[in-house]
Amino acid sequence: MDTRETLVEKLITKTEEDTEFRGRLMANPRSALKEVLGIEVPGDFKVVIHEDDARTAHLVLPASKELTDAQLQQAAGGHHTCGGSPWV
Repeated sequence: MDTRETLVEKLITKTEEDTEFRGRLMANPRSALKEVLGIEVPGDFKVVIHEDDARTAHLVLPASKELTDAQLQQAAGGHHTCGGSPWV
């Protein structure tokens, strides 16, 4: 299985080679990810594409290690979910 870095590298390479794909990725990330990587993004998983320019840079922070209220509720109730995301 590819790592997150490998998947991102494939996407960046594709956007550099194909400006039409770049536009599709910006407009509809879910469809573009399926097209190029064969990844079906779950409906409850948010995908946001940012594009740097001469006056803008984006810094992506890792997810907080603290549990959310919903996660605490699930843990307290013994709820268990399986699965995951290729982006984690």
